[in-house]
Amino acid sequence: MVFSDLALSQRLERAEGFACAQYAQARRQMDALSGAEWMELAGGFVVFDGVDSPCTQTFGLGLTEELTTPTLDRAEAFFLDRGAAVMHELSPFAGVGAQDLLCSRGYKPFELSSVLYRTVSEPESGRRDGLSVRVTGPDEAGLWAKISAEGWAHDHPELMQVLLQLGAVSAAREGSVCFLAEADGEQERPAFCACMSA
Repeated sequence: MVFSDLALSQRLERAEGFACAQYAQARRQMDALSGAEWMELAGGFVVFDGVDSPCTQTFGLGLTEELTTPTLDRAEAFFLDRGAAVMHELSPFAGVGAQDLLCSRGYKPFELSSVLYRTVSEPESGRRDGLSVRVTGPDEAGLWAKISAEGWAHDHPELMQVLLQLGAVSAAREGSVCFLAEADGEQERPAFCACMSA
């Protein structure tokens, strides 16, 4: 069994923060008036992608540097100046001091998330019969966004438009590689999709 440690938490938080920063950068390139932007702060990321975006938050604060009052002041000003609520994603490895500082400023935790991971090994079998996976072409960003949105909106159809927009930006991120899986060669109706950021 593999257990997480500070080094792994730092890598995971850095990867997530960087991906969301790229996301905000892609949105700004697609829509210069969006106001999307990001900054690195105290070893973490502070990202604004719009007031309602799940990417609008901090990532990785307190993991490589001690979380301090001046750091929180800068992060809070970044969000408040843009009309957004201040949200911090905090790893337990940031320590009790970081949690105490946030609580002393009136913050309250509202969600606990766990990242599941496993060691990577060669798959036992090659490919499944009738299933092929390929990298999308530049003209397939809309198709990829549609398939992704349909999967995420299955239980919440009211979120379809938001998810279509998120998918379009995800496909436009620098370093993103999007995949489509097709069952039995049905190119018009891919079976599922995935997107990775380099």
